[in-house]
Amino acid sequence: MYGDYRKVELGPDEVESGSEGSFERAEYNDVLKAQSRTRIARVLKMIKVSVVTLLAIWGFINIFNTVVRKIPFLNPPVHHGCYCGKSSTEAIAMGCKYDSLAAAWLPEHCRDDDLTAEFDRSGDGPNGTWLYWKDKARTIPITPEEIQWMGDTPDARFHMDYSWHEVHCLFYWRKEHRFRFNGKILDPRSDSEEHILHCGDVWGRKVPYGMGTVSGVRFDTNTEN
Repeated sequence: MYGDYRKVELGPDEVESGSEGSFERAEYNDVLKAQSRTRIARVLKMIKVSVVTLLAIWGFINIFNTVVRKIPFLNPPVHHGCYCGKSSTEAIAMGCKYDSLAAAWLPEHCRDDDLTAEFDRSGDGPNGTWLYWKDKARTIPITPEEIQWMGDTPDARFHMDYSWHEVHCLFYWRKEHRFRFNGKILDPRSDSEEHILHCGDVWGRKVPYGMGTVSGVRFDTNTEN
């Protein structure tokens, strides 16, 4: 009446229902694990490349900043004028020196000592020196060493040939150009279009032979007067 149920042995080519599904799930899990490991490896590689790139950029920026800081005209020091006090005593205490090209006392950041030395060899006297005089008639000689102390007497003047003024202008144009690249500043009274126009007039003027020019000595070149 009732059926006789018995366990049937499977043949060598037969697979029990359910075991094939378990095998497929195992394979699928292995694939997922492999893909996960690949993704992790890819992410780690990207992080490594990003870190190396950022370090390289940071290093380049540091090198660039170091180089820029060593180039004066790209990173000029901050200077505030060329003031040297009100007397030779104050000027010396402030580290200023008399500059014959400027006919003034100037601090180091407003001087070009090499250019001034060249100017001192470009004159109308023996060996290219400039001839300076105490009087308008140019009969009483005076030395540059004596001239530098004239600033202590505001009304004191010294005289020279007109060619001094022409060469002074030429050298000041050179000084202005050189100061664009060495981090120094031109004395404010000369750093203006008015001074350029003045020098243009000096060069364009027709003057009689032997005409002279005159100057005093300044401590404050931050102003025209």
